[in-house]
Amino acid sequence: ISIQKNSGSVLIELTDNGCGISLEEQEKLFVPYFTTKSSGSGIGLSMVKQIVENHDGEINFISVLNKGTTFRINL
Repeated sequence: ISIQKNSGSVLIELTDNGCGISLEEQEKLFVPYFTTKSSGSGIGLSMVKQIVENHDGEINFISVLNKGTTFRINL
């Protein structure tokens, strides 16, 4: 986790070293009710995106298979 204060904004980065996200899953990641888990509801990331955007922010990510994923939230 890293936090950087920029001129007029804050950038939050969350990085893991997991298995990454496939290109097919990346296209659906923020779609409500999309999940890859048997017990997941699929509303988490779509809700996060809505909250961030309601605060005039942006959320995006970079993912590399077998390396991990970094989510970036700019508020």
